[in-house]
Amino acid sequence: MKLVDCVSEAISNAFARPFQTALIAVLSAALAFAAFVLPWATLSQAHAMLEQDIAEGRSIIVVGSSGGRISSERCDLLRSVAGVTTAGAVLRTVQLRSAGGRPISAVLVTPGLPALQWPELPDLAPGSVVVPSTENALASGVPTHVMIDGAEHHLTAGGNAISAGRISSLHAKVMIPSSAQSVTSECYVEATPGAEAGIASVAAAWFPTTEGARTISLVPGKPAGATSQELLSSSPQLWMILCAIGTIVFAVGSSVWSRRHDFAVYQQLGLSHRGSLAMNLVESTITVYIPAAGGILAAVVIAALGDVRTEALEFASASAAMFILGITIVPIVSTFICISVGRSSAGKL
Repeated sequence: MKLVDCVSEAISNAFARPFQTALIAVLSAALAFAAFVLPWATLSQAHAMLEQDIAEGRSIIVVGSSGGRISSERCDLLRSVAGVTTAGAVLRTVQLRSAGGRPISAVLVTPGLPALQWPELPDLAPGSVVVPSTENALASGVPTHVMIDGAEHHLTAGGNAISAGRISSLHAKVMIPSSAQSVTSECYVEATPGAEAGIASVAAAWFPTTEGARTISLVPGKPAGATSQELLSSSPQLWMILCAIGTIVFAVGSSVWSRRHDFAVYQQLGLSHRGSLAMNLVESTITVYIPAAGGILAAVVIAALGDVRTEALEFASASAAMFILGITIVPIVSTFICISVGRSSAGKL
């Protein structure tokens, strides 16, 4: 079969089965629409929650550097800036073991970080540590013999946290305040309501982007309800896209399988592998790609009428691009099925 015959036959096949073609087209459009709208709606909701929480005074500003070049001394000095409730940083992880030899997850921190993580705790006495609710090896107010980096120490728990803590990555960590200075990858700063913008400006001046620093807003944990960060981290974006791609591949593959005898005849008529790929590419364009493009276009129109934040649109566009990239395997899978079932059915003709 010539290439032009393959294209003509593919177009005829697509419209010869209107119900099957319409079903796959609607499915493609709906999944493409969802691949854009759901991430966009998730990020828009997260932004709305962030703005509400900042307005209610629950914001934390994070100054971070992937290269770990943030000065912990400068981070500690932020506590003296007007509008800053407290500020602190993680200096390093320490190897902490109880008297019985059991490892305890612990971090060495600047003095201001425990108060930021657990605001309900009283002021700590010098040399005391804070123990999370998940850890019971260190009794509050009782000196405990422990090993830190191979050296013996006696630590006193100045307070046992009740809540999980405001920074999720530090939920289960024993905090050991220290006056030692070094560099860190993140500096956490709690701002009073209305002072966020000014503090962010100070942080940008103290930690310039030329040194790899960046400043973002973080909503710490709340007693009830999810934070915007938890909302984003729990968003099953990747699994949703993989399931959508799998659904399209299964639908098109089932369609090809139902026409296996037709492809056996095509192979008897001299259908080459290239011709089979061309045929499936044309059919996929009609039943999958054009409807998917229409679904994404409809989603973009809806997004333009709602939240037009750049971050939300970029997040949704990346999700839609992943979906489009994934369904490029559809004609390849279809061609493989065509060749395999065509040969099998051809032997029975």
